[in-house]
Amino acid sequence: MNSALQLILLLLLSPLFLSKSLAEEQSLLKVYLDCRKGSCDRDFLKRELNFVEFVRDREDSQVHALITRERNATGRKYTLFLYGGGKFSEEDFELTTSTLNVESDDQKRRKVLKALELGLVPYLIKSGQTENLTVSVDGDYQRRDEKVAIEDDPWNRWVFRSEIGGKFEDEDSRDEKEHWGYFSANRVTDSWRMGLGMGQRDRERTFVIDDGSNFVDKKSSNWLSGAVIKSMSDHWSVGLGASNQQSTYYNLENGSRIAGAVEYNIFPYQLSSEKELKFGYFVGFTNMKYDQITILGELEESRTDHGLFAEFDVDQPWGNISLDFRASQMIDDASLYRASVGGNLEYRISRGLSLNLWGESSLVQDQVYLAAQIASNEEILLGTSALDTDTKTKMGVSLKYTFGSIFNSVVNNRLQGSNFARVYKD
Repeated sequence: MNSALQLILLLLLSPLFLSKSLAEEQSLLKVYLDCRKGSCDRDFLKRELNFVEFVRDREDSQVHALITRERNATGRKYTLFLYGGGKFSEEDFELTTSTLNVESDDQKRRKVLKALELGLVPYLIKSGQTENLTVSVDGDYQRRDEKVAIEDDPWNRWVFRSEIGGKFEDEDSRDEKEHWGYFSANRVTDSWRMGLGMGQRDRERTFVIDDGSNFVDKKSSNWLSGAVIKSMSDHWSVGLGASNQQSTYYNLENGSRIAGAVEYNIFPYQLSSEKELKFGYFVGFTNMKYDQITILGELEESRTDHGLFAEFDVDQPWGNISLDFRASQMIDDASLYRASVGGNLEYRISRGLSLNLWGESSLVQDQVYLAAQIASNEEILLGTSALDTDTKTKMGVSLKYTFGSIFNSVVNNRLQGSNFARVYKD
């Protein structure tokens, strides 16, 4: 009986010993893939980079690959920070690659893949994994041709985007119709950033009340805005902008604004994908025409305001942190002001354990647009119009802990997103 029990235990535990021995013999480079803000296709990279072993936790890695993404003149700029660990602790590299808006998603992700493959080469060489490495250079010099094409760009670096859409939902006691559209044009260079945008959104919801009557909620907004930003140096920038807006939510029949701003970044802007600490000041003039008389008895008024803002953002191997502060005040009436502070923290405490904190709090004393007419219960419940408030606060916290196998290279998306086991599918 004891022998049989020992045999059963041996059969049950043998996979653990086998997997451990295989892991110990495994000499593949261990990589921790850290993609923020949708900056990479994780599954694609794991499938293509089959010459490395992806691990679940940064502490188990030999290379920490941090990928960030920013907008540039004609598309996106990807920055890859490679931090060595263990025997590669002194080996850190930084690479960049750019994609065009006209390229497909597959073309974009393959450029990121190519950059990551190139960045891993020094680690592969130092670890002795050179037998299967090859080097090739495109003979037609496509990179040079792309540069010439940009210099001879007939669009002069202007990029245009547009969208129109709509949706319709119908139930026995409720139906909803909504349509929207927008258009934008932007031009980005090292010295200038300029853009123009416009959009519109209309929504109508009809609710059937218990007594058989209908309650109709209509909400509409449209806007037009433009701005020109000039880079004065590695640290200074100035800008001028204007906008026009109509919104039933803000009791705004028509609002027009023009404003100027100056900004100083303690770090050079070239490091913005890694860290930023910016301070700024703005001043503006706004004219507002209202749908209904406001709580101050106005149907039309003009206001001049000014304010300060500060932003701090760091993206590092230990996690990321962002903080921002904004304050504005009406120049003609100092009692009308708004101030808000917010932030987000993601910190890796230890292996598999991370802390996430986020929140925002505001003091609100500038709601000059509020209608004098008291909102109905239906409007309050449906959020169809802005409500009088002195403060606005939202915050959250989460603690994440992951444990188990350190390896994370296998990709299997079968039945992912099918929700076939959920009680309710909608």
